[in-house]
Amino acid sequence: MPIYQKNEFMLKCKTCDRKGKYDVGLLIVNPDKEKAGDYIQFSGYFRCKHCNAAGNWEESTEIKISIMSSLISPNMLQNRIQIGVNRLFDGTSHTYSTDAEEHLLQKIEEDPESSFLWNRLGNLYVGGARPELAVAAFEKSLSIDPDQTESHYSLGSLLEEVNDNENAAYHFRQVLLTAESYKELDAVKLRDLVASGIRLAFLIHLESDGEIPFIPSEEEMVAFGKDVSQLGSGENLNLEAFSEDLTSFYPLAEMYLGKRKTEIPKWEQALKPSVKKVKKKKKKRK
Repeated sequence: MPIYQKNEFMLKCKTCDRKGKYDVGLLIVNPDKEKAGDYIQFSGYFRCKHCNAAGNWEESTEIKISIMSSLISPNMLQNRIQIGVNRLFDGTSHTYSTDAEEHLLQKIEEDPESSFLWNRLGNLYVGGARPELAVAAFEKSLSIDPDQTESHYSLGSLLEEVNDNENAAYHFRQVLLTAESYKELDAVKLRDLVASGIRLAFLIHLESDGEIPFIPSEEEMVAFGKDVSQLGSGENLNLEAFSEDLTSFYPLAEMYLGKRKTEIPKWEQALKPSVKKVKKKKKKRK
């Protein structure tokens, strides 16, 4: 999950006419916009400290100077300002994260049992540096659908950041168990997600001196309805992987993708299907 350094600016709330310093997150600048007021987006999630209003701000001269500096020297503020457009999963773009929140909450009101929408709301809060709101959204997503693979991964990542390693590893193992039936991501992106989950769980496993398992046990697989004979239990798998190389976790990730692995182009697969050559028996001459 991307974590951005604090990016604080003075802003004036137009609702209550009071000023304050706010962490605006990453500034995304779209130089193609014709209207000056439409070309900046703020990834940080913030509300007025005085009246709790949102999305009604007077931008400071400091922000405008910082943006001009970044356009002149792109490497100068690359961790605070980026060029491009920030879009939600449905293609919409919003100036403030609170605007995007309102958009997603409207969608959730129309379809409250969508675990996918709750997951996307959690992603918004993660990007807005509000992990406490993100956790609540991901937990709601999983209460609706315990097999929501992305919510397991995101919740595991947040728990790992606060060193709740036991529960983080549990959610990463759930990523492996639910991956084969998850349809919201294409197979290549799903493999990356699963591989990343294995990598993070593997690091927890090493840090705990092997006390915390990084892949599902035989009991967990049976309880989930998985065929252990096709995959093997955690104790029987040999893993040659390097923590800094995500692709080294691809072979194991593809094993947990099951049938969805076949959706990955053959030239991109880490586990190549083995083809046995059958030798024809020579007929004996009489």
